[in-house]
Amino acid sequence: MKIIIGSDHAGYHYKEKIKPFLKEKGHEVYDFGTDSDNPVDYPLVVRPVAVAVARGEYDRGIVLGGSGNGEAMVANRTSGVRCALCWSPETARLARTHNDANMLSLGERMISLKEALEIVQVWLETPFDGGRHLRRINQIDQKKPVTDHPGQREKDEKRVDKKTQDAPRASSARSDRDPYDLLITFRYIKYMEGKDTIEFQVDPELKRPSIIHIPSPERWSSELPEWAQNRREEILERVKSKCAHMDCEWKEY
Repeated sequence: MKIIIGSDHAGYHYKEKIKPFLKEKGHEVYDFGTDSDNPVDYPLVVRPVAVAVARGEYDRGIVLGGSGNGEAMVANRTSGVRCALCWSPETARLARTHNDANMLSLGERMISLKEALEIVQVWLETPFDGGRHLRRINQIDQKKPVTDHPGQREKDEKRVDKKTQDAPRASSARSDRDPYDLLITFRYIKYMEGKDTIEFQVDPELKRPSIIHIPSPERWSSELPEWAQNRREEILERVKSKCAHMDCEWKEY
């Protein structure tokens, strides 16, 4: 299998042990980071891992943190991802047989390394049962909520209208609060910028041809924070200049 793995600082040491374990079993492994136990915000690592799995670039994904809770929450915000937080071989087995979990979350501070490796092995080797469970998986992945009783649709519509009205203020507040609030690409390159920080992360060893996904002008205008709105070309040039060693195909989405 092709497996992508990522962790924050709290899961770094187990990640470094799990990688050779996977390779010994014949899996192709890509490590998205982090590269040390220096503190890092886990959404910046986990979200690109989840997106890569959802797009089918990898068969499975593994993420690690201190407890694994936050990592599972971030991953499951991506449509098509079913990330299971597992703490025993039995929970890993059920995550596969009942839930067809395509991502696994582990907490380095919650379990021993031996238990973590056992969980990974069971999760990789256990097939999905299908049957009645497939129906439930389809319900998880459905994009529209089910209206359970009369009047619920009207409540949902009012809630959506209110969110739309509040969106500009929410975006502004988020920009003031988060140190990194722009993620342009995933899998190989991350570009984050805040009030006082600009950070590039590029895999220096990557030589093979790669597809780098960037937001279309329309998505850029509708989804990115205000400070980035009129800087698309500048920011993309900065990113591309960091990728001169890579054979890249740039695709808009």
